[in-house]
Amino acid sequence: MHRGNKSQGRSGKNCSRPPGLKGRDIGMYYRNLARQRKNSDTKYEPKINLSCDVSVPPGVIERVNEYMDQFKVAREARNKHLDEDFQQKFHHMLSMNFDGFIEETKKQNQDLNLKNRSLDAHLLDKQKELFQNVDFRARYEDRMKLPTMGHAAEIINAVDKNQVLLIVGSTGCGKTTQVPQLLLDDCIAKGIGSTCRIVCTQPRRISAITVAERVSYERVETIGHSVGYQIRLESRKPRERASITYCTTGVLLQQLQSDPLLRSVSVLLLDEIHERSIETDLLMALLKIILPHRPTLKVILMSATVREEDFCNYFNRCPMFRIEGVMHPVEVFYLEDVLAMTGYQFDCRSNKRSRPRLDQSDHRIMIEPYIRQVRDKYDSKVLEQLRVPHSEGCEDIEFIASLIYYICNNKSDGAILVFVPGFSKISQLHNTLKNPRSPLGQRWRNHLLIFPLHAMLPSVEQQSVFRPAPKGKRKVIISTIIAETSVTIDDVVYVINTGRTKVTDYDIETNIQSLEECWVTHANTQQRKGRAGRVQPGVCYNLFSRAREALMSEVPTPEILRCKLEAIILSLKVLHIDDPYALFETMIDPPVQRTVSTAINLLKRSA
Repeated sequence: MHRGNKSQGRSGKNCSRPPGLKGRDIGMYYRNLARQRKNSDTKYEPKINLSCDVSVPPGVIERVNEYMDQFKVAREARNKHLDEDFQQKFHHMLSMNFDGFIEETKKQNQDLNLKNRSLDAHLLDKQKELFQNVDFRARYEDRMKLPTMGHAAEIINAVDKNQVLLIVGSTGCGKTTQVPQLLLDDCIAKGIGSTCRIVCTQPRRISAITVAERVSYERVETIGHSVGYQIRLESRKPRERASITYCTTGVLLQQLQSDPLLRSVSVLLLDEIHERSIETDLLMALLKIILPHRPTLKVILMSATVREEDFCNYFNRCPMFRIEGVMHPVEVFYLEDVLAMTGYQFDCRSNKRSRPRLDQSDHRIMIEPYIRQVRDKYDSKVLEQLRVPHSEGCEDIEFIASLIYYICNNKSDGAILVFVPGFSKISQLHNTLKNPRSPLGQRWRNHLLIFPLHAMLPSVEQQSVFRPAPKGKRKVIISTIIAETSVTIDDVVYVINTGRTKVTDYDIETNIQSLEECWVTHANTQQRKGRAGRVQPGVCYNLFSRAREALMSEVPTPEILRCKLEAIILSLKVLHIDDPYALFETMIDPPVQRTVSTAINLLKRSA
């Protein structure tokens, strides 16, 4: 069969290639030809080769081109309008300050009225039905065992009488789960449920989700009904009215960009404020501006028992309500006790290779006076191990593994929660437990269910740590600081606290921010200890000596004093805060003025 001239195959009859070209030269010819067509001013009309002749009616092509030109003009006009609209809104954002932003919002919402009498009556009927539910009553009896529920009437009365209230309670007293429910049920009972929308901030995603799920369980409903959560890129929001929303602090700050007066919120609870994150400090400073414009907004600050007076003074000596008592006792052991129990011996040779002389000297200065105090209480072998500089913390992963095996071999059932500073230590301990060296470790290897827990894990994988272990298995959760607050893992009985964490640090001289490993504070140790006593008596093993604990700070340094401020200043600009200096000065612990100036100058240079 005749196949035709190959030289006409690509280009047609009128564009045959020169004769004599072979191989690579043919490809180069067609490449150059394509470039010439692309650069030519001549407009080529596309041609469609059909098996039959097709005649186009006169004027069709001209009309199509006319329509295409009209479409192009309309599109350009629309894009120009969008650009002008964006520029106008952007200029408006830059030129308006926060006070003006608030006044503009007040005008837009001046007729806002949330009260709905028919809805109030419906909510009251549903509440009466709920109180007759057998499952709800059984769960309500369990709630009544929490220390917070013993102060229910006093808490409701204090919130009614004050715009700002500080609630201080130890870990496990139930303030995070019970206070929002008390306020919601009280509003419904008073016939004003339609005006009640409670928002409770949480420092981390996992705590927002787990607390919301717990409260939904206590109310015998699925999440997303009267209780929901909202975190970055994920949410299961509750109904608009008579609801409780648990969200991260960053989500609430984003909401302020469109609703600076928080008109849709009737009660705002700031939980775990003692952690002093940037978002929490920033939100408290903004609330001092917002509250005079929202006299009906109730703000409840919730904190552990650390430096609570600072928060009272910050909000003009607001009342403080204390919740005494904990659910279950927790027995605490320190490094010297753990060494006496396990008989573990550290490898001193690795210590000499890895430890700087300065660190060894500091450790000796700290530990020797303490050893003289306790030499009658502990064996000489234990005291000798205390002298090893890398005995404390989590430098010896095998030591942590040996303690886990000791618990498995000598203690009753219950999950083990191990606090380590970061992902690398999680990985090291995970690998050590999966591939044990000791005979005791090999015996227990197949009986352990190991779960990592850190901020980089997706929410779905984080939730796996809450599933109970099958019979004959023991759950081991290796976590960073993420599991320290507002997280209740029901079957945790044993906590291993390495005493180490990672925090951001900022060097003003070099303008460099870094992530450094350091010792935790007393506030952190109390929070970690409380993870073991939430639903039953527990045990906490601190892998540092009592001498080390005596040197720890009382509370963490506020995050705003140890990080760069460029991102914060940009966030403030979106909120129409045109003078960051003034806002920073109103904070509990204002950042160094030089740090603020450096951040502003960097932003100006990059603009």
